[in-house]
Amino acid sequence: MIKIFILSLLVLSCGVFKNSISKESPDTLCVKRGFEVILPYEHAISKIKTKIQKSESTLKKELRSFKKIFENTFVGFNHYKSAGCSTSRLQEYLNCLIETNGKNCKIYYTQMRIVD
Repeated sequence: MIKIFILSLLVLSCGVFKNSISKESPDTLCVKRGFEVILPYEHAISKIKTKIQKSESTLKKELRSFKKIFENTFVGFNHYKSAGCSTSRLQEYLNCLIETNGKNCKIYYTQMRIVD
């Protein structure tokens, strides 16, 4: 979790060192919007997994229910979609966190790009 936090700080701080005249590339916007969705989602999923020590099927139901609520109510997710960023890889990652233990789930931020 600390590695993710440090990585997010590094990626977000890169914008500070850019020339103030230059425009932000659309793909950088998608990476930032992706972090806005992924970090709170990962945190909430890990809290649910540690709090609920019930059977595997009950845990899966809780996680799937949370995912639906998160996608419908979390503002960052709507910002990500409205920016025109690709949601297919993001959805794969979010599903992987729910369906597995999360250790083999990977998201490549370069794939979070503007959809043509």
